[in-house]
Amino acid sequence: RNIAHNYQPTNRTSTMDFQLKDKLVVVTGSTGDGIGVAIAKEFAKLGATVVVNGRKQESLDATVEQLQEFGTVIGVAGDVGSLDGVNKFIKDIEAVEESVGTPVECLINNVGIFHSQDFVDIPDDKWMDYYQINTMSGVRLSRHFLPKMLERDSGRIIFISSECGLRPLPNMLAYGVSKTSQIALARGLSEMTKGTKVTVNSVLPGPTMTGGIISYMKDFGEQNGFNSLDKAVSGYFAEHETTSLLQRFLDPSEIANVVVFLSSPLASGINGAAQHVDGGIVRHI
Repeated sequence: RNIAHNYQPTNRTSTMDFQLKDKLVVVTGSTGDGIGVAIAKEFAKLGATVVVNGRKQESLDATVEQLQEFGTVIGVAGDVGSLDGVNKFIKDIEAVEESVGTPVECLINNVGIFHSQDFVDIPDDKWMDYYQINTMSGVRLSRHFLPKMLERDSGRIIFISSECGLRPLPNMLAYGVSKTSQIALARGLSEMTKGTKVTVNSVLPGPTMTGGIISYMKDFGEQNGFNSLDKAVSGYFAEHETTSLLQRFLDPSEIANVVVFLSSPLASGINGAAQHVDGGIVRHI
């Protein structure tokens, strides 16, 4: 049973061809149990060659093993939150490109950090961590891959931002500011693709049920007298996320489904967009 609260993943049929077979896809920050690994899984299921990334070799190996049953998955370790780390990562990706005989077609800038902390307690170095990891990782990788995509007139770059980029929360301001910058960056880069078949978009997930959120919800339920995780989720959304139309956490696969569509030739008419996958939590037209 899926504990994103009454969400059941849809088994996609083979009637729609996403035209991603044998395409090389890079997904940064794609170990563990979050959105990144869900994105990598969906690409692999569609026949793409997927590069997953994480800082720790042990967790990276575990992710590759977890996803191999779905398709071709390659692990490339590296800290893309620093200039030196990105430079090394790019060299490793170039080796993958040479090995598989195809260039990177889709770059998914997913890596990111977040914490809940009062604004006055966030020191300068923490602000810089958010900027280096959440924003500059995508800047540096896009700076390398976008010109190559433009040269061959083919490619996709997607930034996994957040609804917090439009709805800044006072206890997550550093995170929200970094996510707003991703939205602006994606839109600005899309202007460089005018008249080409390359697109750059951002995706704005809402609250998503990952391992960390499951633990948080269990604690929330115990503290508030809810005797099941579903009831805890319902209580949490009724109290803290009143604008959500779904009134539940998103499942990571729901974000992944949108990402693979935007990455496919089927989404050729979508460029420069900030695509919401937030359950209607941001209240605007």
